[in-house]
Amino acid sequence: MKIRIGTRKSRLAMIQTELVSKLIVKHFPEAEIEIVPVITQGDKILEKSLTAFGGKGVFTKELEEQLIKKNIDLAVHSAKDLPMDLPEGLCIGAVLPREDPRDVLVTVTGIKGENLPLGSVIGTSSLRRELQIKKINPGVQIKLLRGNVETRLEKLKNGEYHGIILAAAGLKRLGLLEAHGFFYEFMDPEEFVPAAGQGILALETREGELGPLLDILHSPQAAMALAAERTFLTVLGGGCNAPSGAYCTGDENGLRMKVMYGGDERNLVYRESCMACAESEEIEELPYILGETLADQVLKGNVVLAGAGPGDQGLISVKALEAVRQADVIVYDNLISPSILNEARMDAQLIYAGKRMGSHYMKQEEISRLLVEQANMGKMVVRLKGGDPFVFGRGGEEAAELSANRIPFQIIPGISSSYSVPAYTGIPVTDRNVSSSFHVITGHEGENKKGEGLDFSLLAKTEGTLVFLMGLHSLEHIAAGLIAEGMSKNTPAAVIEKGTTSRQRTVTGKLGQIFEDAKRAGITTPAITVVGNAVSLRDTLAWFEQGSLFGTKVLVTGTRQMAEQMREVLTPLGAETETVSLIEAEAWAAEETLSLLSDLNKYQWIVFTSSNGVHCFFQILQEMEIDIRAMLHMKIAAIGKGTAETLKAYGFYCDFVPDVYTSQALAAQWAPTVKQGEKVLFAGAEESSSIVPEALKNAGIVCSRAVLYRTVVDTRRKEELNRLEKEADYIVITSGSGARAFASMSQGERRGKLVSIGPVTAGEAKKAGLFVDLTAAVYTAEGIADAILWDQKQRSRTKENQ
Repeated sequence: MKIRIGTRKSRLAMIQTELVSKLIVKHFPEAEIEIVPVITQGDKILEKSLTAFGGKGVFTKELEEQLIKKNIDLAVHSAKDLPMDLPEGLCIGAVLPREDPRDVLVTVTGIKGENLPLGSVIGTSSLRRELQIKKINPGVQIKLLRGNVETRLEKLKNGEYHGIILAAAGLKRLGLLEAHGFFYEFMDPEEFVPAAGQGILALETREGELGPLLDILHSPQAAMALAAERTFLTVLGGGCNAPSGAYCTGDENGLRMKVMYGGDERNLVYRESCMACAESEEIEELPYILGETLADQVLKGNVVLAGAGPGDQGLISVKALEAVRQADVIVYDNLISPSILNEARMDAQLIYAGKRMGSHYMKQEEISRLLVEQANMGKMVVRLKGGDPFVFGRGGEEAAELSANRIPFQIIPGISSSYSVPAYTGIPVTDRNVSSSFHVITGHEGENKKGEGLDFSLLAKTEGTLVFLMGLHSLEHIAAGLIAEGMSKNTPAAVIEKGTTSRQRTVTGKLGQIFEDAKRAGITTPAITVVGNAVSLRDTLAWFEQGSLFGTKVLVTGTRQMAEQMREVLTPLGAETETVSLIEAEAWAAEETLSLLSDLNKYQWIVFTSSNGVHCFFQILQEMEIDIRAMLHMKIAAIGKGTAETLKAYGFYCDFVPDVYTSQALAAQWAPTVKQGEKVLFAGAEESSSIVPEALKNAGIVCSRAVLYRTVVDTRRKEELNRLEKEADYIVITSGSGARAFASMSQGERRGKLVSIGPVTAGEAKKAGLFVDLTAAVYTAEGIADAILWDQKQRSRTKENQ
């Protein structure tokens, strides 16, 4: 019986193949063994890391090709090098008993890894090893290390590294553990988790061949460990240099495995699990169950319970806003500013879980279960709650559920309405002259709370300011209870509705009458009640409820960039700007556009039709690595003031901006000034008007059209749009695509007036079936603000004349 065994040409590979050859001859003396050396891609390319040119498979592909061609009968592999999916018709016929699975830090000094000096250079090509050695000693520097084992040791001896990390199994098989001049630190596999399959030799063959021979060589125990480790890696989708490790031990009675995963390539997650086998028929399935279980654990996402503040979008913390920008899923409440969601990624999932007293959209148990489900899918989830999640926000309940399910979580506190809302109405909850303390009380207690409810006898005697949250429906009961227990009915009190927003209203009075005062004023939820002498300071400290547009809510539906421009203009006027961007510009360049941008030298003019186009233009140039000095000879025309201002931010000043900011004006005023022989690059959106290019064409001017972006509709915001269109005094549309998006998502229940940035957009809105109430005379954010101010003046005059 002749058996041809394929192997790599390295000395270690040849030794490992000789080991297999001797085992075969031991059990089958009549066998004739031929060793066939094969050069693999991984042996040829030594100046790059493995992931840079293929990862797993770079040491096996050529051997597998020889198996398929039947040039060899067996291929000997280090099991850690095997890809997860084998070619059709091939299989792992046998695995040999495991050699030492540990990693070894080799040095010429004998200094342990944790004691190496700052800046010490460690050689490895494995991200798994890199992450773990830096966990032991954050001060070491990593340098790529490739080549066979002897070459690596020679580089260490020559001073290129202070230490290198190798596999103990390879060193032992090569007989190098006693090599003179080297020191070996064996890493504990429980702390420095080895690669899946490390120390195991796998014999790959064609399915259905060499069965009796392979059965004798096969180690069931090593096979179970390898199956568990490879299952773990398969679920992760890991490659040869993936930041993951797995080490399984055990026997037919059960298995134990320790795993490591660094999904973000920085932070390591370790998990371990034991599984006993109660029934003999479960033995074969146990490794796969164990591997999948641990993979699911390390792939768990995390949850951020973040406070969004009391309502003013500017009162969210920097840390919470960063979490919103990174989130895969955002589960948000009714009391947050919808504008905050404009900061979410375009591919983030937005889930509304809002609730008001007596009108629950999603039950608390459902919310907690949702957080666990989303995190178990490996997602980063932000639970965005009004105020602070741990101040009557039920954040503790959600955190407890996450903890019970072993979901990693963090808490980002928020600005609580208990002190910020009074501050916005001019009431300091503490003041050295009238109140040395403040007390926050819920006016709406949970059904499961044990006890008699609010202790008015204690509250009535408390010196300081009392702040009742969620207590509007209990206001009469609260006031009566405090007075009954001895608090003066003349104690100053205030009820504040929709605090920190443009709809903020404050009713002040005496405790004995505050319920009737609030009822007469028509105060609605959300509202808080403040009781104490500090309320009297409002007369001199009120500051917020002012501005020509205070009390006016403006809903902006344009792109995020336009929404931000509107907010900057309207906020100083006292308006509350809610930004619900229904459309967004997405940088996109077809091959034709890329070709045009790679040859800017041929154009004398470039025309920009929007700020979005400017941003996308420079983004694409950067991605193409085109030096902006290629534009130095070009003149620039822009459709309007906003686009010109955006160009200034990039250091470019326009040569032409029309008096009226429309395509028609640009075509009429600028196109005739372009000289014959000059070439124009028209840079805009996929759906940009063709008015300017047509005007140039008619004048005999060569004009090339570069499509830089396309407008995408964000249907995720429909929920917020439908809620807010019933509340807003004005709804702003800033483009034809924005008008069409609004028309497609609106339920037609808008309360306020529809404002268009200009006549072209108004025309598109009319085509979409919308009635425009106001059209700006100047087609900018400032022009929209002027139109709203004008309308407010007209309303005031009408009221005065009635």
